[in-house]
Amino acid sequence: MDNPINKTERFFGGLIPYNKLWRTGANSSTKITFDHEVKLAGQVIPAGSYALYSIPEEKQWTIIVYKNTKHWGTSGYDSKDDLVRFTVPVTPLKDTRETFSIYFEKFNTNGADMVISWENVKISMPLFVDSDEIIFNEIATKTNPELDDISAQTYFDAAQFYYLKRKDLDQAMQWFDKAIELRPNAFWYVYYKAELLFHLGNYAEAKTYTEQCLSAAKASPSTDFGYIGKSNLLLKQIAEKSDK
Repeated sequence: MDNPINKTERFFGGLIPYNKLWRTGANSSTKITFDHEVKLAGQVIPAGSYALYSIPEEKQWTIIVYKNTKHWGTSGYDSKDDLVRFTVPVTPLKDTRETFSIYFEKFNTNGADMVISWENVKISMPLFVDSDEIIFNEIATKTNPELDDISAQTYFDAAQFYYLKRKDLDQAMQWFDKAIELRPNAFWYVYYKAELLFHLGNYAEAKTYTEQCLSAAKASPSTDFGYIGKSNLLLKQIAEKSDK
């Protein structure tokens, strides 16, 4: 994407006319690539590379995600190659932005807002990425039973994520067990197994593993990484639940 600079008094509705197809930049058509399937303004976009065209209007823009990335500018455009098109309202800006920009803001764990901005105009489109599904697929690949070199940390990370997302907690427990088997001195592994047992209502076993973690954390020659405090708090919570 080339970034045109506004050197005119009026750009949209002037140099770039309203209701006309625009390359959304200068020179060749603007390109965008997604490594995974996303949703842009609610529209499903499969992984791949696309051209980004637009039709500016005063109050709204039509955004076009285009399958053919080989065109120069708008030359040769054919709507049959549209992947999706949708409208987005214009947000007027108080301050003039001289340089055309496409950027992302308002990041969260599953996406951000994709913004087109120039002159006194801002267009914002929510971009959603199913991060959980991507991570679940990566976990499935890295914990494939056919692999013979899976590390303790890989099992632990997989177990933690499953536990965090409350997905297949039996599988999470198995991975915690494998991690502890491979690295029995990692008392923080033991702590999270205890926490999962507590979550499942198995207070007796949770207490046993919490005490094991606490003992190992106290005996650590370097640092306890805060697990003495965590273990004491968990033991208190276990006691409160056990008394009911």
